[in-house]
Amino acid sequence: MSDFITTGSAVTCTQVTCVQGASVRRPDACELASERPDVRAGASLGIFTKSPVTLTRRGFAQVQRVHAFLLQDQSAKLLPRERVCNCLKKRIDKTKAREVRYNEAREKAHWSNVQRCGSIWTCPVCARQITEVRRGELSQGLEAWTNKHGGGKALLTLTTSHTSEQPLSGLLAGLQRAYKRFMENLRVRGLFDRLGVLHKVRGFEVTYGDNGWHPHFHVLLLTEDPVSDFKAVRDELAALWIQCCARSGLNAPSMRHGLDLRDGSYAEKYVSKWGLDYELTKGHTKQGRGGSWTPFDLLNLSLVDATVNGRTAASLWQEFGVAMKGQRQLVWSRGLKALLGVDEVTDEQAAQETERQSIQLREVDNFAFALLAAHQQRHTFLECLERDYREGCLGKGSAERLLIALLEHDLERVA
Repeated sequence: MSDFITTGSAVTCTQVTCVQGASVRRPDACELASERPDVRAGASLGIFTKSPVTLTRRGFAQVQRVHAFLLQDQSAKLLPRERVCNCLKKRIDKTKAREVRYNEAREKAHWSNVQRCGSIWTCPVCARQITEVRRGELSQGLEAWTNKHGGGKALLTLTTSHTSEQPLSGLLAGLQRAYKRFMENLRVRGLFDRLGVLHKVRGFEVTYGDNGWHPHFHVLLLTEDPVSDFKAVRDELAALWIQCCARSGLNAPSMRHGLDLRDGSYAEKYVSKWGLDYELTKGHTKQGRGGSWTPFDLLNLSLVDATVNGRTAASLWQEFGVAMKGQRQLVWSRGLKALLGVDEVTDEQAAQETERQSIQLREVDNFAFALLAAHQQRHTFLECLERDYREGCLGKGSAERLLIALLEHDLERVA
């Protein structure tokens, strides 16, 4: 039998995946049915630690693609009417077979002639690719702003008070109204002029914690010259933000927590973390800290039917997926990308980045693909083909053994 599947095991329940030479076991449904961990800050994750979808930074780095594909299947299960259901599954051109192509520069295989949903919020596979493209754009733009234009940077964070009873959709609508009021306020514009603010890049994040959903904005302020002292304007901006929240139907935040304004060093730190998967400005894909959970944390936990602060992780993910539909994660000031020489790339185009400069490894017929999808082995098949390509045994290596193993398992099950 192959390194990836044990003959006779219930592949659809107890799943063994090859990850950098090690076998990682996903707990089967029978094991999980008897345990429903209540996940809070500092609490033990119990049976959850047996899952390949771990919450450790090292774990994300080592088995990133495994996580992404398994979580994509879970997201599709929980959001059956959303585009993520067809992502990397349905064909683009139905007259042609699905393909696996290989990017030699990145040494990675990927599926081709399959639809990509381009959803940065609900698709872990697309989110990984899109956020990496966005990181590159932001790094390129800020380097140009600093070196070519001699400008400075500041980081503005805006949030509001919230409770566990408030639905995410209502908080989003109120926060967007407050933000619009704030940015259009003449006193705010005057204070920004004092700081020399010429352009803005707005990032949007949502986390979940003991006090419910926590949507918030991070706004990079690009200033005419470097600025280090914000004390003179910070408190006045905070007071204005509180007014805007109250007028928008939100609970008024405190002077301390509603608005934060930091200098260029914090802005650079914010941007630099785009380069680390599941980190700060990859908001919904990062790991939560200090009692908060990111949406992808919740999707992780839904695999084992966990609860978070008395609610199922699955229901929280569903609420997030529906509320975030159509929301933009990163918004640049009009004309700023052109000024800084950054190309316009849609989320859908960003999700297709891996298609460039790749070679075909093989076609995959409908039956073989259906087998891989049913057993959640699409990612394993890519790993097998990568290995076969490096070892020069395409067509007679581990990829073929994996397909045979899955077919034998199904035959034994129905015999």
